[in-house]
Amino acid sequence: MRILMSALFFLFAHVAVAQSLFGTWKNDEYGTLVLQSNGQGSLDGTSFTFTKTASKIIATDAYGESFFYTYKMNNGQLQLSGGIFEGQVVFLGANANATKTSNKTTSNGNDKSIVGTWCWTNASSTYTSSSSNTRCIVINANGTYQYTYEGAISGSGGGYYGGSTSQNSDQGTWKLNGNTISIVSQNEGAQTLSFQKKNHPKTGDPMIVIDGDAYVTYYQRNPW
Repeated sequence: MRILMSALFFLFAHVAVAQSLFGTWKNDEYGTLVLQSNGQGSLDGTSFTFTKTASKIIATDAYGESFFYTYKMNNGQLQLSGGIFEGQVVFLGANANATKTSNKTTSNGNDKSIVGTWCWTNASSTYTSSSSNTRCIVINANGTYQYTYEGAISGSGGGYYGGSTSQNSDQGTWKLNGNTISIVSQNEGAQTLSFQKKNHPKTGDPMIVIDGDAYVTYYQRNPW
């Protein structure tokens, strides 16, 4: 009987911890973390799916990339480490005041609100030709970024049809300084560019404007 009671106690305790993981959590550096019992989640408006064990969370983003986290519940706090975090990050329940991270969790004081995927797109067409250009920036919480460009041109005339495509990519580090952003590009070296946060005038979607080019959020996010 004692062994049976011990086993039941362990089972109920495990279920209680698992259930308490689900809900809305806040941190003043990383924003709002939502974990739903159906395996859907979001961090500061960026969606992901996840699975969990008693102490681990495996989160998968829209590109299929997985991130591994260790979590612990302690006095109403959700403590996370691993994945995009450089140290342990403490989240409080949505009704409590947000807290700062307990170890080094910022990338030289970077503004984590711009972490995510942002894209600039331009497309045009006429009766005989068309072109499209897409530039996307993935901004990571650890102070790094990845940039990709894809372009295509097609046209016809005189009984002929032709087209061309082009691609390139870059990566580096970033740091936000008010209305400027400093980057160190693998391809072009160090640069300081103008920076703004805006909302799209028609859709209300948040944008970041870098050197005059407006990049719209790739995933659903709340307006600035």
